[in-house]
Amino acid sequence: MKLLDLEHPFFAPVATRVIVTAICAGWGLFELSSGAVFWAMFFLGLALICGWRFATIDYSALPDQKDKD
Repeated sequence: MKLLDLEHPFFAPVATRVIVTAICAGWGLFELSSGAVFWAMFFLGLALICGWRFATIDYSALPDQKDKD
């Protein structure tokens, strides 16, 4: 089990991927406007990683969660 498993079937819908990435980026911008540079870079970096991984993972090729049981 990974700490942040972006290949989980929960992230298969495009809307879920966009919302997760937007929340991370929005929270990073909020932290930046508050002056918390460390947390801003943390959440903006997380948004970049999520966006990159979501764009490169082929969710149609992944097996369903029920097939793993």
